[in-house]
Amino acid sequence: MEPVHPADELRADVRARWQSEDAGARYAIRRFRDPRAAMRDPTLVERILDLHGVRPALKPVLDVPCGTGRLRGVLERRGMRYVGADVSPAMLAEAAGGKDAALVLADAERLPFAEDSFDVVVCCRLLHHLQDEDVLESVVRELVRVSSRMVIASFWDSASWHAWRRRVGLRRGEGPRGRRAVSKRVLRRVFDESGAGIVDFHHSFRFVSQQTFAVALKRAPAAERDPAMHRVRERIFDIDLPRAPGNLGPAGS
Repeated sequence: MEPVHPADELRADVRARWQSEDAGARYAIRRFRDPRAAMRDPTLVERILDLHGVRPALKPVLDVPCGTGRLRGVLERRGMRYVGADVSPAMLAEAAGGKDAALVLADAERLPFAEDSFDVVVCCRLLHHLQDEDVLESVVRELVRVSSRMVIASFWDSASWHAWRRRVGLRRGEGPRGRRAVSKRVLRRVFDESGAGIVDFHHSFRFVSQQTFAVALKRAPAAERDPAMHRVRERIFDIDLPRAPGNLGPAGS
């Protein structure tokens, strides 16, 4: 029997946390029973969308992991076509709430979507659960791959007050399987290597709240990243059209 790689064990551990039948109801009722806490992430995501001028597009927006669908109302209220994906059937059942919804059972590390499928990809409250940097890189790579323009991802900032207290022993850590803070420098590198650049960070409370959102822009859509496709597109649009009567200048100008 082959030994289990530590990274694979951590992957399985993160997924297993949300597989119980009551996981969705427990998360919705107990985790965010305080209305103010429940609205903190949706409010910050909406603020980010406003600041960056994000409007409804031809492509939908992906919420992964969507959990119980806390961000759905914010995104649909803005006229965006919503798609939610999560590894937990219980979470998806809670997110659907008996209504029609575009919800997909999927792992964030292996998303079942084509490249550039979504205008914006939102990833809330996942990255701080990824203890292994290889897994973090795999997930970020997938988020960037399926996005055609922007990724909004939350993480625990290692520069926050809570993270500093853990480092100096004033606050108990969560152990090797607990949640993990990451530095902005590391996150910039991971996104950069995945083909996107972080352009902004947003905090609920700077240095106090460890939950922080990074906004990353994809460098170019697939057709522009592929030189062969770029040449084909140039040839298609470089057509010598006849000039209409009264047209000034050369054709195609």
